[in-house]
Amino acid sequence: MKDSYHQSGYIYLKNIFSEEELQHLESILTRFHKTWLQANDSQYKSGAINSHSITSSKWISNEERLAIFKFISQKKISDIVSDIFPRKAVFLNTQLFFDPLSKRQNNYWHRDIQYTEMNMEQQKESILTQNVLHFRIPFRSEPGIELVPGTHRKWDTPQELETRLSMNGRTPCDDLDTGIKVPLNRGDLLIFSANMIHRGLYGNNRFTLDIIFCDDSPEFRKFIDIRNHPQPEELPFLNTSLF
Repeated sequence: MKDSYHQSGYIYLKNIFSEEELQHLESILTRFHKTWLQANDSQYKSGAINSHSITSSKWISNEERLAIFKFISQKKISDIVSDIFPRKAVFLNTQLFFDPLSKRQNNYWHRDIQYTEMNMEQQKESILTQNVLHFRIPFRSEPGIELVPGTHRKWDTPQELETRLSMNGRTPCDDLDTGIKVPLNRGDLLIFSANMIHRGLYGNNRFTLDIIFCDDSPEFRKFIDIRNHPQPEELPFLNTSLF
C-alpha cells in the first residue's frame, strides 16, 4: 500500500466499510447537511459544492460529534495513515461533498495547495516534502474523482498548468490526456494526496465525506482549528494517535 501510494499519489480500496459502520454516520451527516443547506442557501445557490468543519458545528450533538471522532480514529483508518505517512500524522478537518445546484456548473482541475498563500516556486518545493491526504468515503455510487497519477510529487506539464490556471485559452474544466477517472461506490475508500492535480466528478446526487490528515508539523499545526479536535473529556473514548 505504501509503495503504491508513493508511486501514484492515491489508493482505491473497495468495500472497506460495512453497512453497519456507514448507516449511523450517514444519518448524522444527512441531518447536518439538511440544516447546512437551510443556513447557507445563498452560498449553495452561488455554486457551493462542499461544507467543512463538521466536528465543530453547532448543528450536531455531543454524542454525534463523538461518534464521528470514533469513526475517524478507528484502527482501520489509523493503520493506513501510519503506513502511508513518512512521519506522524494528525487529523486536520472534515469536508462533505455534494453536487452543485446547477446541472450546468463545471468542475475544475486544481491542487489544494494553489489556494494557499504560497507562490509558484514555494508550491513546487512543498509538494516534494509535505503530505496532506484526503480519505474519501462515498455514501452512494457516484462518478467519483479524476486524478493525474504521480502529480503529488511532480509539477504540471504545460497542458496541465495551462488548464489548471486558465492560461492560453484553456479552462480548468477542459479534459486532460493524463487524467484517470475513479468511480466510487458505497463502502469504498479513496485515499489521495491533496497536492496532486485532481477534480471532482459531479452526478448521481453525490454525498461523500472527506477526512483530511496532514503532517504533524508546525507548518500545518497553524492551520488546525482546535475546535474541530476532541475535547479532553472525549479523548478516553478514542484512539488518540491521530489527534
